[in-house]
Amino acid sequence: MRTLSLIQKAVFTLAMALAFLVAPQAIAQTNITTSSKGNSFTINSSKNGVRTYHVKDGRKDFRIEYEGDITLSNDDRDIVAVSRGGFIEIKKSSFGTKRRILIHNETGTLVKKYFVGWSEKPFHNEGKKWLAEILPEILRTTTIAAKSRVERFYRNGGAKKVLNEVSKMKSDYVKSAYISLLLEKNLRTNEMVNTINTVGKYIKSDHYVSKILKSNQKAFLKNNKTINAYIEATKSIGSNHYMTSVLKKVIEDTSITDDQLGTLLEITRGISSDHYLSQLLKSIMKHRRLNDENMTKILALTKEINSDHYRSNILKEALKNKNLSSKAYNQFLSSVNDIKSDHYTSSIISELLKNRLDNVSMDKVLQLVDNNINSAHYASNIYIKIGKSSNLSEAQLIKLMQSASNNVRSSHYLTRVLTSLSKQVKRSSEKVKNAYRTAARRISSDTYYGRVLKAID
Repeated sequence: MRTLSLIQKAVFTLAMALAFLVAPQAIAQTNITTSSKGNSFTINSSKNGVRTYHVKDGRKDFRIEYEGDITLSNDDRDIVAVSRGGFIEIKKSSFGTKRRILIHNETGTLVKKYFVGWSEKPFHNEGKKWLAEILPEILRTTTIAAKSRVERFYRNGGAKKVLNEVSKMKSDYVKSAYISLLLEKNLRTNEMVNTINTVGKYIKSDHYVSKILKSNQKAFLKNNKTINAYIEATKSIGSNHYMTSVLKKVIEDTSITDDQLGTLLEITRGISSDHYLSQLLKSIMKHRRLNDENMTKILALTKEINSDHYRSNILKEALKNKNLSSKAYNQFLSSVNDIKSDHYTSSIISELLKNRLDNVSMDKVLQLVDNNINSAHYASNIYIKIGKSSNLSEAQLIKLMQSASNNVRSSHYLTRVLTSLSKQVKRSSEKVKNAYRTAARRISSDTYYGRVLKAID
């Protein structure tokens, strides 16, 4: 039963995603069925323009089929016109009772009929009353006449009136359709803020929330008020996937300023997946030229990543920016200090060694080894790499040997380090040779000690 539930949920999500791709006024040639918790919602549309909605839950089952343009009364309780050649038929079953209304315009005259079971009843009494009862429910469950309703609500009360109607709807599909139509208007800042707030508050589907936020991004990020509302709406998204997709859209938008990006980075704190967060941060660094403030924020966000693997990937990406400020570099070091794995720490240090080491950077690398590498194997590999990759000054060479003798406790690995440096030491001053001999005294094995001293004789 659990497997079946998950499959049903996946099918529902996919179907709703397909539904959203179809504009409310252009649903032709679609066949979409969604279901969840005993409820179902179906849209069928044939090439000849006939559209069908079927909504079913435990208490009601109604089907609407129509063609042409439908005009409603201002109170949404009557259908006052259907375009010539068009029709609308409404069928509903409730507690065993079947009722049906057929309204059509074949010759230019509107004809309304009402049926209970198989019997036709007078429309202007029972039928009109039933239509007035059921029509608001139909309009809030489907996108029938959505465009004209949004126009009327907006004309009579602005965005507030439209959003009030949206708050009464149950279907995220329909809510999204109405909000998309509203966003076609030239909304004022307060109207835009209220619209964004409604998206986050009343739409539960992560798919629809992310779709709306991405499709209207430029308008949503117009000023600080709309940006703050945008951030809050994004926080309503529970899926790491959809939240990441919203931010990726931000990254790709070159019109987003550094200040805006810096503010929007706050959204990343809602991403709980190390995978999605690391992919997002890498994407930001690859696609945008970050100012010092935003680079520092990115490096601070790496501390939210628990996985040493993912964090090290981000830090190595950051090192490709060869001009990290002092502030950003200190944040970088702080994040490295939180990595527990010698393997991943050494991989980051190896990335640092791709750049030429001056005295300051040499000291920082040695400090990283001192503070973060416990393994003699990994530490010795780093010392050897430093010796091979850099044309070290005598002062640097002495510092390197001192650091190695203090940190590499294994006679075997310390021997490897010192012998790898022996050629440089041999052609250096007596001061360097004495530092080499001092480091060699930390070797407890007579065999290894003799090998080290022989290397410079």
